Amino acid sequence: MKPLNRVGQKAQTIVRVAHHKGRTLSCTVFFFNGTEFVASSERLGPARLFRPGTVAVSASGRQWIAVGGNRIHGAAGWRFVSPYVDQGPIDHDAVRFIDNPRALKIRAKLDAYLEYYQSVKGVLPRAVVLRREQLATCGAMPGQLYKGIRLEAFS
Repeated sequence: MKPLNRVGQKAQTIVRVAHHKGRTLSCTVFFFNGTEFVASSERLGPARLFRPGTVAVSASGRQWIAVGGNRIHGAAGWRFVSPYVDQGPIDHDAVRFIDNPRALKIRAKLDAYLEYYQSVKGVLPRAVVLRREQLATCGAMPGQLYKGIRLEAFS
């Protein structure tokens, strides 16, 4: 079996100590900011309550990272991540775009649109609406920020 990452090991230690002392845990999800324990809860809950980059670990070992959004308004959603790889710190946006050829083409067109919009209006738009399949191709979720502009999904 592969060794767990640092937050997985810390969550496993919390569960092991509680069972060793004969206690039952009412909390089944543990939240970490980097490798520092932040909070615990009975369920994962909405991502907007956490900063982007917060890692959630269930008692069974599954892990999610809060992505998108910003530090003020919270994250846009949860993305499932590997429990065997440490998640790096996130400075600004937690968006990790996919770099396949289709995603790069969509991002190039988005950049061209943003340049055009700024040249005409003098400012950047607050939000850009894309089709859901375009967001999925890029690896983004509705509400995430791209160069300071919120990406929204056309419904």
